[in-house]
Amino acid sequence: MRAPYSYAVLPLDTPDDDPIWASYVNIFRTVFLDSRAADEGVATFRAHRREDGAVLGMVTTEGPGLGGRQPVAAFNVARNTINHGRGLQPVLIVNTIGVLPSHRRRGLLKEMMRRQLDAARDDGVPFAVLTASEATIYGRFGFGPVGRGCELKIDTRRFGYRDGVTVAGGSVEFVDPSFLNDHWKDLTSAHQAAHRGAVGHQHVHLLLDTGAWDSEAAGPSKSLRAAVHFDEEGTPDGFALFRFKGWEESSKAEVFKVCAADPDVARALWKALAEMDLIETLLATPSTLPDHLILSLADSRAAKVAEVGDGVWLRLLDLPAAVEGRAFDADGEVVLRVTDAMGYLDGVWRLSAEDGVGRVERSDEEAEVTLAADVLATLWHGDRTASQAAAAGLVEGSPEAVRRLGRLLRWDESTENLAAF
Repeated sequence: MRAPYSYAVLPLDTPDDDPIWASYVNIFRTVFLDSRAADEGVATFRAHRREDGAVLGMVTTEGPGLGGRQPVAAFNVARNTINHGRGLQPVLIVNTIGVLPSHRRRGLLKEMMRRQLDAARDDGVPFAVLTASEATIYGRFGFGPVGRGCELKIDTRRFGYRDGVTVAGGSVEFVDPSFLNDHWKDLTSAHQAAHRGAVGHQHVHLLLDTGAWDSEAAGPSKSLRAAVHFDEEGTPDGFALFRFKGWEESSKAEVFKVCAADPDVARALWKALAEMDLIETLLATPSTLPDHLILSLADSRAAKVAEVGDGVWLRLLDLPAAVEGRAFDADGEVVLRVTDAMGYLDGVWRLSAEDGVGRVERSDEEAEVTLAADVLATLWHGDRTASQAAAAGLVEGSPEAVRRLGRLLRWDESTENLAAF
């Protein structure tokens, strides 16, 4: 990295009164066009990053107006887990990235990305994930979108399940979100274990889900509400989080999260939300398309999907380790050539699967299929097929070989992730 720029890590044990904490946080606030962070916001960021054992990477420089060497770019990450069907696998969560406008296009993002991804791969972490504020940045680093989110609008007056659709017994109670403090970890962990594609929650999610922190209020939330499902023995086994949206045009509730390992419990929670007095519309922004919910409705048009976009972006860092931790729902094999500008996956590989277990090894055979690292990532959760990618001009190979790759990477189960990064 050229002078006067220098890469550094902000130590988590930096004293609380050091002004560098505010400088670091306000890089992100500036980039995302937010107001400067209040003291409470800086303290909350510091606390949850310490709890997660995060790495706070940054680029510092000096010059006119900076008042000495100051951070001008920041990149914070944390280790966590992801469910790819064969137990929880290590993953690097890229939480927040920011480069001040006056220091863009100087390779700072590339430098920070390379350092963090190299460190993760060297430590045996086969995946990295992020959510992207812009869709054109991360493909060049090998990230591809692996799930689709949407805005879901439900007309509660038309809400009802088809005959024969089961709903969990027990009861639903509306409680203060702080009730979840003693149950949140068990419930979110159970959801992750039950759903492929699910990334583990971080400490900030606990603060948000229990109402301990609201970024808009810069303090505890006064508007967040919770519905908790209890099984027939009185044990919590799912929850939903929502806010009332006021009375403009019609009364609405905004649903932020429905967390349940069992779909019967999830349906019980949706039913309880739809039956709230006076509420005519539920507005939900789940991180994945809720096809199972829509299919279960007697009137499928009671739920309207809008603003479909990308959700989680995935990066494979170690293909053999990634294959070892992934479930395969179809048998087969294919020789593929992966192009990877960062070098992690670059080369020819023989990928095969039998009885749910995958295997991959370097090969000197002629490749049957060629694709880039970000395209392989996009296919990894089965949300898109190899044939679709080929039709888009992103996969090269004979139609038969492309279909074989598609069948090999297909997942019978749809993915679901609740944690936003």
